[in-house]
Amino acid sequence: MNVWWIATLASICIALLIQYYCASKLLRIKQQIALKNSALREARDESSRLADQEVSLKNQQKSLEATIDRLRADIKRLRQQISDKGISIPDPEFDISILESAESSPEDSALAEK
Repeated sequence: MNVWWIATLASICIALLIQYYCASKLLRIKQQIALKNSALREARDESSRLADQEVSLKNQQKSLEATIDRLRADIKRLRQQISDKGISIPDPEFDISILESAESSPEDSALAEK
């Protein structure tokens, strides 16, 4: 009769060890899934943030290009007004051909580079 009690006790201990091992294994798997989900969520948030930043930077670029075009037009207009009044214009410290070549749009220059 003692053998049956020992066998039953050993079976219960083995069952408890198996349950503990499986529970800890499941807990580790759940933690890994939670970490991966968190990383995926952060990656999606970063992707969304980068897309918003891309749109913002493109808008800023368009605005800067428009401002540069207005400044070029103002420089040409002012040079003409000064010339018409007979006032001498000092030589600029930059290559003035930039103003003339800039009349082509940025898209044209991008196509020319390709």
